[in-house]
Amino acid sequence: MNARRYAVASAALGLAAGLFAAAPASATAAAPSAQGASGDVEFSVFDNGSGIPRNSSFRLADLARHGIADSAVKQLGAGKAPAAAGTQNATLSGPDDLVGQWKDRDGWTVYMRRGYYDPVKDKGFGLTKIEQKHNLTMKAVRATTQYPRPGAAGKQKFAGYPDTWNYFTDVLHVKCSGWWIFRTCRVDKVQPVRAGVDFSVKIPMLPKGVITAYCEGVQGRCPDWVKNAVNI
Repeated sequence: MNARRYAVASAALGLAAGLFAAAPASATAAAPSAQGASGDVEFSVFDNGSGIPRNSSFRLADLARHGIADSAVKQLGAGKAPAAAGTQNATLSGPDDLVGQWKDRDGWTVYMRRGYYDPVKDKGFGLTKIEQKHNLTMKAVRATTQYPRPGAAGKQKFAGYPDTWNYFTDVLHVKCSGWWIFRTCRVDKVQPVRAGVDFSVKIPMLPKGVITAYCEGVQGRCPDWVKNAVNI
């Protein structure tokens, strides 16, 4: 090998070594060779307040610093689409039956009832309305109450009601291109989501809970990528 070819080969090896040195040890051990590890991927995340860049690019691997599970990052690195969210399959039948509960950002207990939805009258509440009319899931509602925008902008009392609160958050749609976890990513869409929770009405001794949740500015059903966010 002449001196020029040796210099080019050495530079290439040095670049590869630098890339792998920048990756977590667990990731380098699982470097993929499959064809799906290169090309474009798309996914979405709830903005959890960790500072996910909205106006600048970042690496797919950087998501680990923002609370995204390592398994999800590796799945995306392999070019696999996030699993689609399923619907609630509880066996209880009454609209006031509890189907879930959790703590919001401030430690308040949020209750989710089965609810109902009448598409003719466009009336209802609870999980049934949220799923059937707005194409969201209980996990999406929980994330909205746990990761609202910072401060008062993310949690506001609903005017005219004694103890009903609205939560506001953003879901970020991300596109990435390149190879594996070194893909370059950028937020290309931001979808605001609102959830309303009644903490005052008692049925029979607990608050009514979640009234509804929906995508602001969207008539009817939210895009599927909102409920399929990788961090809920």
